[in-house]
Amino acid sequence: MKPLFLLLFSFFLTQKIFAAACCGGGSAAASIITSDDKAQVSTSFTNMDVVVDNVDSQGVWRKWDQHQQVKTFRIEAAHIISDLWQVGAAVPVVQRTQLDKSYSGLGDVVGSLGYEYLPEWNYSKYRPKGIGFLQLTLPTGKAKADSEMGGLDSRGNGFWALGIGTLLTKVIREWDFVASVEIHKAFNKTVSNSQLQGTLEPGFGGNWGLGAGYNFKDYRVGSNLTWTYEDPIHINAQTFSQGMVERYATAALSGTYSYSEEWSGTLSYSDQTLFGNPINTSLGRSLALQIQKRWSR
Repeated sequence: MKPLFLLLFSFFLTQKIFAAACCGGGSAAASIITSDDKAQVSTSFTNMDVVVDNVDSQGVWRKWDQHQQVKTFRIEAAHIISDLWQVGAAVPVVQRTQLDKSYSGLGDVVGSLGYEYLPEWNYSKYRPKGIGFLQLTLPTGKAKADSEMGGLDSRGNGFWALGIGTLLTKVIREWDFVASVEIHKAFNKTVSNSQLQGTLEPGFGGNWGLGAGYNFKDYRVGSNLTWTYEDPIHINAQTFSQGMVERYATAALSGTYSYSEEWSGTLSYSDQTLFGNPINTSLGRSLALQIQKRWSR
């Protein structure tokens, strides 16, 4: 049953790439192997409906008559390069639709380097398995600041970003548990278009999450809650703007079916309107399907 949990945690981790509907997403995440396999490849499709179009800096929720819909197709892969080291990458394609307008293209690509600093070489009743990772986000998706359509054609944050994080996993009989923390720093970007000419100065951001699940036969059901925070983006142009903090929480429920030792499928539902105290963001509900292929060592 353990592979089901490991598959599902990987799925939860990767769902953060377009967690915030307003600006193209929070921090992206690449695929990470948490099982004993040597390689894995996943494809996923996520359909998000924006149900709260704007939460302002005072925490007031606002809804318009017409909402955006965001669809994301994502391919990710990871491979063990030694007993404790691994590399991974994720490539998303994003489509935004509102009324009769639709825009699609490549999102922000992410690469990762992971190290298993708490390996499971011997049994421990209490010690979890721990993996640390570095992530590099490439600004291959159009940012909201580069958009001429009010952000409708944006597909990512548009910043180079470097992140560091860790995840801890533990299996106790039929139950499994996970905790994750990730902190990233985005770098300045120069923008020149009809709406803005200047420099965007982002800061730090982060995600931390908790999850648990129950395994039976070839199935698993689980839940996860992830909190996301982003520093204000300063705008250094003809006039200086301090920007505003962005934060929100994403709750998810999912079910996984393992139909062989190498193939698994996960269906997940997530909602950003249930927890936390969101500000400076939009909120959505999404349904996602992931198929994963694994290769054992």
